[in-house]
Amino acid sequence: MGAAPRGPGDAAPKPGFVSLVGAGPGDPGLLTLRGRAAIERADVVLYDLLAHPALLDAIDVPGQERIHVGKRAGAGLSAQDAINRLMLKRALAGQRVCRLKGGDPLVLGRGGEELAACVAAGVAYEVIPGVSSIAAAPAFAGIPLTHRDHASGFTVVTGHERDGGSTHPVDWAHHARSRETLVVLMGVSTVARWTAALIAGGRDPETPVAFVRWGTLPAQETLVTTLGAAVSDVTDAGLRSPCVAVVGEVVRLRDELAWFDRLPLHGQVIALTRDAPGDLEVFAPLHALGAGLAWLPLTRKQPTDGVAVLAERLAAGGFTDLVLTSANGVRGLRDALVTAGLDTRIFAGVRTWAVGPATARAMREVLSLAADLVPEPATGESVVALAKETGVSGRRFLFPAAAGARRAVPDGLAGLGASVDEIAIYETVPDPGAATRFVSAVETGLTLITVSSPSAVRALAAAMDDAGVARDRFPLAVIGPTTRAAAEARGFRVTVMPTTYTLPGMVEAIVASARSGAL
Repeated sequence: MGAAPRGPGDAAPKPGFVSLVGAGPGDPGLLTLRGRAAIERADVVLYDLLAHPALLDAIDVPGQERIHVGKRAGAGLSAQDAINRLMLKRALAGQRVCRLKGGDPLVLGRGGEELAACVAAGVAYEVIPGVSSIAAAPAFAGIPLTHRDHASGFTVVTGHERDGGSTHPVDWAHHARSRETLVVLMGVSTVARWTAALIAGGRDPETPVAFVRWGTLPAQETLVTTLGAAVSDVTDAGLRSPCVAVVGEVVRLRDELAWFDRLPLHGQVIALTRDAPGDLEVFAPLHALGAGLAWLPLTRKQPTDGVAVLAERLAAGGFTDLVLTSANGVRGLRDALVTAGLDTRIFAGVRTWAVGPATARAMREVLSLAADLVPEPATGESVVALAKETGVSGRRFLFPAAAGARRAVPDGLAGLGASVDEIAIYETVPDPGAATRFVSAVETGLTLITVSSPSAVRALAAAMDDAGVARDRFPLAVIGPTTRAAAEARGFRVTVMPTTYTLPGMVEAIVASARSGAL
């Protein structure tokens, strides 16, 4: 932690706190654990262009204010002194401020100037380093910065020197004489100047150069050229910042060592529309195979007055079977047990049903309650088919459910001679921020949307309509036939559906589609 120096009799540090945090090169998985903790405890996050939106989308902090203060070279979107003033204003008002910067905050990111502003204002601060694109972008392109056969060291310089000159200009002639790897940051717009300077200093025009744009992200692209051809090739490719340039013999190793852009899901950005952040773990295999994951909750669950009604039913007893069809139903049942002052011992002798493995897992994790019957596949119709096989005539089912849920389970059980006490304990409502999140996902390169319920289909349609995006613009991966029917009825294109109607099954189906070239 840093703070302004104080002597005897000086006033105490002023209120508030600033965390200067390195967001890493873009991939949310490369944010440090300490950096994530700083974001989670902040009252306000001031983030720039290089702090990728997917990173913040994956960290949901209710009530937290997030302000984009990014600067594009020459665009003047936000001057540095304005950022400093806003940062200090919030800290001096007593807020915890997270100043989130791409890469590492003290590497060519003017982080030192922001710390100096904190010192001058007497505001306490900390610095949390981040993974820098200096090494990360070349690594994801398959280019080692050092190699015993090619380079024993590397040097990092800026290609975007201060306007009007600098007191410490880059000595391009010196770097031209060196045979170590040269990494040039922010050098796309000035590529003609620095490549010419290196050649004029004696560097061979045939020296290989790689430009890595959006390193570590699904949109990563790598252009391999030479010093002599760099200007024309960069122009022809339309290459723009953010970009890391690597100059030296190590670039030749890319042909052999490239890995990220050869992953089966490289280039895919997949939206996860579930409202439970914990589901991100289920979709982790997609990220491991090169896809970017955009968290796009379309709906949220909220309890109804039925929780109190369920508590009364639990206390009264008299049911022979308990059937649950979602993790949200499991959590609602837990809340009702707490309200009634009861625990799962009341289910002794009660036969328990779970619509599928995911619901059964939630029962074990939330209630420490095993499901006696788990049909396959995970559908309401499968529950009814299993009930017909086992026989349920005369049995009394308790069914904590969602408001407006499908009628397959209660009507099917009733048709088999069972009585069903269905209690709506939660409802699914649209998330008011869905349209804004959808636009953010589109901006990150969205290619596929996952949907796991008809209610999510309805919410997705509303979000896309609000955003002015045609419903058939992006393909959908759906969890099963019911969701597929709802999606196609509303004009969506469904390209992926698993044979096992679960989230892991959906993940497997997406991977299979990618490997077959269908995505």
